[in-house]
Amino acid sequence: MSKGEVKFSSDNEWERWNDKNSLFVEQECFGTVLRLVQDPNSLHLGTTVWDASVVLAKFFEKNLRKGEFARNKVVKKRAIELGSGMGLAGMAFAMVGAEVILTDTADVLDKLRINCNNNLSPAAVRLAKAGHRGHGSWADFFGSIQVNELDWTRAEEHIAKLEFQPPVDFVLAADCIYREDLTEAFYDTVRRLTNEKSTVVVCNEFRSKTVHDRFMELFKATHNVKLMTKNKMDPEFWHPNIHIYVMKRKKNKQGDADSGGEEENDEEEKTAEEGTAKAPEKKEKTKEKNKEKGGKEGNETNQIQM
Repeated sequence: MSKGEVKFSSDNEWERWNDKNSLFVEQECFGTVLRLVQDPNSLHLGTTVWDASVVLAKFFEKNLRKGEFARNKVVKKRAIELGSGMGLAGMAFAMVGAEVILTDTADVLDKLRINCNNNLSPAAVRLAKAGHRGHGSWADFFGSIQVNELDWTRAEEHIAKLEFQPPVDFVLAADCIYREDLTEAFYDTVRRLTNEKSTVVVCNEFRSKTVHDRFMELFKATHNVKLMTKNKMDPEFWHPNIHIYVMKRKKNKQGDADSGGEEENDEEEKTAEEGTAKAPEKKEKTKEKNKEKGGKEGNETNQIQM
């Protein structure tokens, strides 16, 4: 298996962060405990706070101060979360400072709105500011939060009714890739919402190789895909079965005026495929350089340890 691939890690002792049979979930984020309602009796998967949304919310918290999700790069940016469910990940991004629209199908929206109103209403934001007066708080930078309907199978119709129109700066999704028949609709919706400057953040729990492979096939054809490394994740909210992908559209061969210049990439976040491809080339260049300096090929100090 290559470095770029992921695999399912069987762990019978995996203690889920959320009990899907409970009526509500409490999750600390940015120093505030968010209380989220959910519906254990519903047959709709969107009425549960899934673990991938917890992982993504804590990922935003972990990367608050530096990198491409630092607060100074997120404040006032426009973001849409697809398949928001009970809204945790998108709410966390609004707490970083983004202007966020949470979206899902119509039968999920009532509980999604309850969670927004209970946790991020103007009164809740004022209370958070008062509680941290003089010390700084997420509430001092809070962006905005809205709830709109967006069914991926009716994307064109629903996108036209959103509070703000594409292209957006960020598209977020947590645990939305679980059915192969919906993966193409998800991909098409992302394409409609984004351009070359947009960043797509998808947090998946790996359940099916077939579904995962189709997801990767679609996005790798048109996007540069980065798998976030473990050191970027909150160590208390990380699991080998849950992966975060950060994606941007590939630039066309002629160059695009809207491409926004070169991508900003932390060295350690580059794709595994890119790192694997460059390693032999780097080794050969080092050997040539050593020869030019008169070094001996057998000298271990002049060789890259692979």
